[in-house]
Amino acid sequence: MPVDNAAATYRNDLRRSPFQGVLEAGWQAFPLLIAIRYFDAPESAKAFIAGAGPIGFLLTPLTLYIAATLRARPNIACAFVFSVAALMVAGATIAQSLLLFSICIIGSQVASVQHGPLMVQVYTANYAAHERGRRISTPLMITAFASVIFAWLGGELLDLEISYYRYLFLCMIVASAASAWAISKTPSLPLSTTNIGNPWQNFSLIWKDRFFGYILGCWMLLGLGNLIALPIRIEYLTDPDYGINANNTTVASLMVVIPAIAKLLSTKIWGHFFDKLHFITTRNLLNICFLLSIALFFFTTNLVLLSIAMVFQGIAMGGGRIFWGLWVTKIAPDEKTSSYMSIHMALTGLRGTLAPFIGYWILTQSAPTTVAYVGIGLIAVAMVLFEFVRKHHRLIPSTSSHSA
Repeated sequence: MPVDNAAATYRNDLRRSPFQGVLEAGWQAFPLLIAIRYFDAPESAKAFIAGAGPIGFLLTPLTLYIAATLRARPNIACAFVFSVAALMVAGATIAQSLLLFSICIIGSQVASVQHGPLMVQVYTANYAAHERGRRISTPLMITAFASVIFAWLGGELLDLEISYYRYLFLCMIVASAASAWAISKTPSLPLSTTNIGNPWQNFSLIWKDRFFGYILGCWMLLGLGNLIALPIRIEYLTDPDYGINANNTTVASLMVVIPAIAKLLSTKIWGHFFDKLHFITTRNLLNICFLLSIALFFFTTNLVLLSIAMVFQGIAMGGGRIFWGLWVTKIAPDEKTSSYMSIHMALTGLRGTLAPFIGYWILTQSAPTTVAYVGIGLIAVAMVLFEFVRKHHRLIPSTSSHSA
């Protein structure tokens, strides 16, 4: 792979990363907070908003197929979806009703997440296998730093007046447009339906490649365990019945700033781990951090302990972002990585779409602690199942095989 392509990809990732941080912080904390405190949204609307990104993941196999059919270059396709996201955030900015706000803010996230499998193909083509974790770790650190700043300033602004969220959304519109520009400058080769396949062919990898299917099953349990608890954290912090009733700055700090700082400080280490350690070792180290975060968060009202819980969440996110985005490159043929990634993302979308509804349903039947117990149990089971395939030949680099 040409050295100049790797350098150009890295350079444009660095340019995009602060704007990506603005978008991630904006989508992670503020839409649900605004829905709760400005629009007084019902549980169903909150669940849809919380699951917006994962709903988008469900569409990634179709998006990838359309892009391949059009012989589009991944960078141009990515620029297009970020442009659409900017337009949808603009719609949410001017929305006067909960319905229009929800449609636009959900649509913006659905559009933006379509870049996932497209960028994996770019990284596979432009970065050598031994350097991918290291190459993407620095942009992710910048993303995390930008998330910290934007989330903290956004929380302060919303504490002054909740209707000021429109100024935050204007920043997100600019960030989406800037991301589109940076990605458009990244070198990439046109996609091909020969390698990509159609969505059904890609979904068939789940049962044709049984090892891939097994890992996806483990990941499903893990993801559900983590994701059912994620939106409930905001409910736990904001509902006076649970004893905290945190202000907007505190919510933004706990949900975005603290985990983003932890992610910032740990990302480089996780990038090294991804390149050097065994797949299962790295995966279960991340799982332990997710488990500890849930175990600490929902059994206290003490802000120090809540902060420690979110530090563990941030540490896990620091490695989880690298691992989630690149793990298929360890087991998939290079020309099929985007196909494998699209299915991984689609199943992420499935569990991410279901998880908020499951979490809110458990909450309405019992309490936040019950959500925590279920989440911890699912993550623990996933960890055991991951260990069962530690010695699989496709996870040993010297004898790795991509045969199904």
